[in-house]
Amino acid sequence: MAEYINVEKPFMDKLRQLQWKVIDQGFGIPLDPEKSLRENFKQVVLPKVFKDAVKAINKTADGREWLTETQLNNILFEIQNFSGKTLHEANKEIHRMLLKGTSVDKNELTGEQNPTVRLIDFRNWDRNVFTAINQFRINTPGSTKTMIIPDIVLFLNGTPVIVVEAKDDDENAEPLSEAFLQISRYANTREDRFSVNEGEERLFHYNIFSIITFGSEARVGTISADFEFYNNWVDIFPEEYRVVDYPPNEERQEVLIHGMLNKEILVDILKHHTLFMEIKKGVEVKVVARYNQYRAVGKIIRNIREGTTPLERGGVVWHTQGSGKSLTMVFLIRKLRSCDDLKDLKVIFVVDRRGRK
Repeated sequence: MAEYINVEKPFMDKLRQLQWKVIDQGFGIPLDPEKSLRENFKQVVLPKVFKDAVKAINKTADGREWLTETQLNNILFEIQNFSGKTLHEANKEIHRMLLKGTSVDKNELTGEQNPTVRLIDFRNWDRNVFTAINQFRINTPGSTKTMIIPDIVLFLNGTPVIVVEAKDDDENAEPLSEAFLQISRYANTREDRFSVNEGEERLFHYNIFSIITFGSEARVGTISADFEFYNNWVDIFPEEYRVVDYPPNEERQEVLIHGMLNKEILVDILKHHTLFMEIKKGVEVKVVARYNQYRAVGKIIRNIREGTTPLERGGVVWHTQGSGKSLTMVFLIRKLRSCDDLKDLKVIFVVDRRGRK
């Protein structure tokens, strides 16, 4: 009860302010899957939400919806079936599908063969469907426990892209570490787990990042992140969305929600500020930009667009050692390449050291 009142419910209230559709199931074990927009408690994707959203964002040039029910069912099947793949492999493949889309055999209205089907509308972010559901029960037969119930799951067009684990500070000595262990158990990534299957990895196949919070402190990390790599989101950018200052009653949770879960920002983070990179031979991790990287990219883009002189269009980004300067440039180039007015710019890297032989 305390966790729900002090952390979980305020989190959902903020999402409502950002125009998310919020389904608040209270607290306790849900008994009716239909309240969470599903047919049963094994499903992790919201099937009707997914099909309706994909159908609505894929239209002909004259505005007609063209995907058939059979085609939508096939796409839903495709995005849900990754048997034999590891969590990392499935997450990477679905990330590619979310960015690039998939295809069907034919557009029955126009006759086009093998047309691309977009799963996310990146050009018109407000045409996507943003849903938050708390106490999202998933039955896990064959595991050490019969179900998991994440505190809040956030869905983009019916796919569970964010898992939120909330803890009450008064009831936990180490609320953030406890929340991280819970996320790890749900994803079957806990190092000292007693069973191979103690959670439900399918919930994290679509995951952009997860959030651990107890209100006054909130951090974000990817499926690859150990606890020490869960980071705060300290600043809100663009400035027009900065409706709260840190610390507002010492609530980092509020800053993170406005800074990352604003609809436009979240779609931008997925499209331009999320990537997979090899950190050493044979070891690949998923990376999401930190707040300073996101802000730097945004300010560079703004200077280029609004500056009227070379000085105004240029600038210096100051980062400390190990803060991700190279990744900031990668995120910048990805953003430039998807901006119609900037995609033809030439990018030149000049480094201050020689490569080792």
